[in-house]
Amino acid sequence: MNFLREYLTALLVLPGLWFPLAAQELEMGPSLDFLHVAGTPEKRYIVETMGSGVALFDYDEDGDLDIYLVNAGTLEDAGYPNRLFRNEGEWRFTDVTDRAGVGDRGFGQGVAVADIDNDGDSDIYLTNYGPNVLYRNNGDGTFSPTVANVEDPRWSSSAAFGDIDGDGFLDLYVCNYLDFDRELLDRLIPRRFCEWKGLQVQCGPKGFGFVSGALYHNTGRGRFEDWTDQAGVASQETYQLGVVFSDLDLDGDQDLYVATDTTLNLLFENLGDGRFRDVSLVSGAALSQAGAEQAGMGVDVGDVNGDGRQDLFVTNFSDDYNTLYLNRLGQPSLTFEDATDLAGLGLASLPYLGWSTFLADLDVDGDLDIFLVNGHVYPEVDGSEVNASFRQPMQVFLNRGDGTFEDSSQNLGPALSEPRSSRGAALGDLDGDASQDVVVNVMDGSPAVLRNGLAGERRSVVLRLIGKDTNRDAFGTVVRANVGSKSYVREVRGARGYLSHSDPRLHYGLGESVKIDTLTIEWPHGGRETLADLAPGSYTVVEGVGIVAVKE
Repeated sequence: MNFLREYLTALLVLPGLWFPLAAQELEMGPSLDFLHVAGTPEKRYIVETMGSGVALFDYDEDGDLDIYLVNAGTLEDAGYPNRLFRNEGEWRFTDVTDRAGVGDRGFGQGVAVADIDNDGDSDIYLTNYGPNVLYRNNGDGTFSPTVANVEDPRWSSSAAFGDIDGDGFLDLYVCNYLDFDRELLDRLIPRRFCEWKGLQVQCGPKGFGFVSGALYHNTGRGRFEDWTDQAGVASQETYQLGVVFSDLDLDGDQDLYVATDTTLNLLFENLGDGRFRDVSLVSGAALSQAGAEQAGMGVDVGDVNGDGRQDLFVTNFSDDYNTLYLNRLGQPSLTFEDATDLAGLGLASLPYLGWSTFLADLDVDGDLDIFLVNGHVYPEVDGSEVNASFRQPMQVFLNRGDGTFEDSSQNLGPALSEPRSSRGAALGDLDGDASQDVVVNVMDGSPAVLRNGLAGERRSVVLRLIGKDTNRDAFGTVVRANVGSKSYVREVRGARGYLSHSDPRLHYGLGESVKIDTLTIEWPHGGRETLADLAPGSYTVVEGVGIVAVKE
């Protein structure tokens, strides 16, 4: 069968007839020597069910994306190290954890990656159930743990970097989930169980204490300052899980959106000077269309309908739908509409419990599709009368280009439909073919590496942006492309989905076109550059310099 598959993926040429027979699906890639551990199989505590994240980034600046997988452990022994796998090319990966010095053994949750000191290499920030860790990149393939006033000792989940005040250094927002007290829980509920749909399951999050997220300002001198209160983003009554920075109101600075579990989602409007205004409720992006609180897990931002504004997509608990909020900026400012049903996304998500997600052009036709991973938190659902399963398939919704999506989950190969306890997931081109692959951290299992074969004959323009006057990662840069009669907008960021970091390079699928006609780069400090007639390929653009490298 493997031989037949390889044969059919070749180009078959007959007299007067040409068939591109490449299988267009998400295929399983290589296996990695990594086993995620999170508590016991019974999952008696909520901290054992939340999983861990993954990051795709080029730690050694050799041009290939490497894979960093976060591990957790047990409550008695958190000593299961995170792992860094170096990309050797040709879908070969080598474990370089010990050599690089990044095998943190905390009860790991999330990972965020950024060049915090603008020295040209990527640093790693880890969130844990327990003190968080910052690894500074030494520039020689190794990292050093660094004390920088971001060692939050609470239970942290997702984290995101963004320049909130335009000083050229990336600041850090850390989601904190809840105040988990195992000893108190055991005293109050000796069996450690609560009830859900008639099943005895682990307790939470309702009933646990709230913990505010934290905003850390980068001083540019190797340390951070806690700006949570003075920036106006302290929130004492939410359970925070997913976070993104994005210029949602198109005023040139980074707004902040936080997905929360069973509480209202948070939207903070950046006032331009490092201070924020809470516009969660008035914006329409805090609750469902019915005005109900949902159980937000993962979140991503992107322009799904081609109107030039960044929309929001949030994954939620089972028996509820994942929510698409369309950006209706100007009606009034920072207004969102729950357009889930109009987009055809509601019913397909009801049986599943969603985690990491991203809006990405998976099939390289120019429009942003939706990818998400699923998995329940209660092992007890298996074998019960509840219409759910603990391990669940991933889902892909392909954008039809008219504001609606098609559920293609059953048509894109068995790798997608295999049930897993998926949690964190990251996006990036692992093999240099200009299409975006996926790595999923599977709770209590081995990671899933998915090779993207959806492009067919379509090609892309890929942009890597490097800031000079702005932060070197160019986070917050907006790039608008005109391809024929269509316009596409993308925004540079790393934190996406849930607990994870994706490659920030921008991908523009050309569909049936052969080039980008014009491309305008809007740097965070207000600078603007325009490029024209970009053929398919990968381009590196430096702020104020232009294209410095091209790869066909």
